[in-house]
Amino acid sequence: MLQVTGDGLSTLKQLINQHERAKHRVEEMELRHGHDFARILEKGEVFYLSFAGNHNRGARFTNLHHEINPALVSVFDQLSQDTQFYYGRYDIKTNSIEDLKNGKNFIVLEYNGAGAEPNHIYDCGMSLGKAYKTILQHWKALYEISRYNAKHGHAYWSYRRGKKYLRAAKHHFRILEKFD
Repeated sequence: MLQVTGDGLSTLKQLINQHERAKHRVEEMELRHGHDFARILEKGEVFYLSFAGNHNRGARFTNLHHEINPALVSVFDQLSQDTQFYYGRYDIKTNSIEDLKNGKNFIVLEYNGAGAEPNHIYDCGMSLGKAYKTILQHWKALYEISRYNAKHGHAYWSYRRGKKYLRAAKHHFRILEKFD
């Protein structure tokens, strides 16, 4: 999440202006934290500028696909069975990758279903071409899942049902924006 760490000398405003991502959001930071701008953070003190873990709030995401192993797959298989969440993205907060692989000390912040993009496309090292390829793979998987489900008795949504769902989701997100 977007945060700064005190050095015992700098004010919150100075730390924000020195931060690679926060410095581009000074107006927003002033609205949220202007009352603390003159405060000097103690050395090592962490100040969260936003609690929302998303890109437009300055969160940083890193692709850790190289960490996938049978233990991690097992954790997510169990989690998916318990929640009946079979395709999408989990947003997770954990103390360490090892804890996650052992199924301990983690919380699920969000379940992001089929409509959510693969978050790792925003990893700083990914090219635009590779990001597009990843999105196309995502859409292909959704297509194949839809075809499989239809063949096994789960009817496609009607246009009307889809439009109603999207309208309700849009309304829901407007409400959530008021809380952040």
